[in-house]
Amino acid sequence: MSYKINEEFMICVGFKVRSENIRGAISQTNAILGDLPSTLFRSIDYKTTSAMIGAIFCDNVASLTDGIVNPIEKGHPDIVPPSAASATEEQLRKYPEGLEIKCTVGNIQTGANLRAGSSRIEQLTGITWQAHHREVEELMGLIWDFIDDGRSFNYPMITGIFYSDLLNEDDWGKISGTTGRNTKVTGMSASGKQKMGNGWVALLDDPRYLDKFKRYLKVPI
Repeated sequence: MSYKINEEFMICVGFKVRSENIRGAISQTNAILGDLPSTLFRSIDYKTTSAMIGAIFCDNVASLTDGIVNPIEKGHPDIVPPSAASATEEQLRKYPEGLEIKCTVGNIQTGANLRAGSSRIEQLTGITWQAHHREVEELMGLIWDFIDDGRSFNYPMITGIFYSDLLNEDDWGKISGTTGRNTKVTGMSASGKQKMGNGWVALLDDPRYLDKFKRYLKVPI
């Protein structure tokens, strides 16, 4: 797996995250995913796969930096600085520093009927990240797909990583699921996607993916 890496990437979110940390986290995350049984990915939905990839990536970023994975399930952000180790559960629900990570597989054409293990890039019609509220201002967004690496099953792998600390409420759409038992969710708007595209960190070095990232996220490549 070959990636284009923005070697100048470096952020300080209570701990420093550099391009080499991201490169290492991608490699370790892909390796872990590739060691899991293919039956797992055939039996879970894409939302669960996204959550799994995000969790593995968070753990790897934390292990390669001074950050720690937020120890509570509903904690925000996902990775927090070492100072949060002594924070209360209430504080960890909205800690003032850290790195929030969200993962998406993207949207495909209606009726494509792709199954787990099928590459989605040729049918990709859009890329978006979702949140539970419109106050997310800083985000590292992951994209993944089932990648053909010569094995009998195409395992999920990270195809792109993007970051922006310039997001605002207007970069998120109307919140849906506000009635009944549905989970409240908002999708990123076109302005937010462009901000994420401008902040690309790592891109799978494959013309098909680079073309879609340029088309849907306005990545300046």
